Amino acid sequence: MCDRLERRCADEVERYVAELVANHKRGGIVVAIPIFCGPVLITDVPRLLRLNRAGERARAWFSRHGPAWAQPLPLSESERIGFFLSDNLLLHLVALYSNSLQGRDYDYLGHLLFFDYARAVMADPRTPEYLREDPALRAEFPAKPIAGLDERGRWRPLPTRVSQILEAPIPSGFLIPGRVERTSS
Repeated sequence: MCDRLERRCADEVERYVAELVANHKRGGIVVAIPIFCGPVLITDVPRLLRLNRAGERARAWFSRHGPAWAQPLPLSESERIGFFLSDNLLLHLVALYSNSLQGRDYDYLGHLLFFDYARAVMADPRTPEYLREDPALRAEFPAKPIAGLDERGRWRPLPTRVSQILEAPIPSGFLIPGRVERTSS
């Protein structure tokens, strides 16, 4: 059931983006899809759609293997911000986990499991003190250092990851055909 729903959602997103591309043809477009809301170069669209499909698969996997209180896995920056605005500090760890998964292009099988990731974050001195010193989080996720966390709390982000297109700054003249200054990476 989840696999069919995930495929259907991804297919709908791809139809929506194909319509945007067909109406614009070159330069940049603005998309609103589960993993991203904002401007993207048309040349980056195929990679963005593959990344979106990977994110949807990660969300479906997390719905079966992640904690019940952490559902659904946030995929976009705006969804993660919603988790960070919550008073529930457990959701802060889920938002960090989601960001880490994005750094690996949502490769959930090649990433630490949530529990192990949360323990690594709790052991990292760069983790905000409000998380590291919370008694409930410390009890739930006893600190255990694991190599590979970067300064943003991502575990071994891929150096040539597709998700970098989500992090690129918006160039001036982005939506004016022929005026895009940034090149597709």
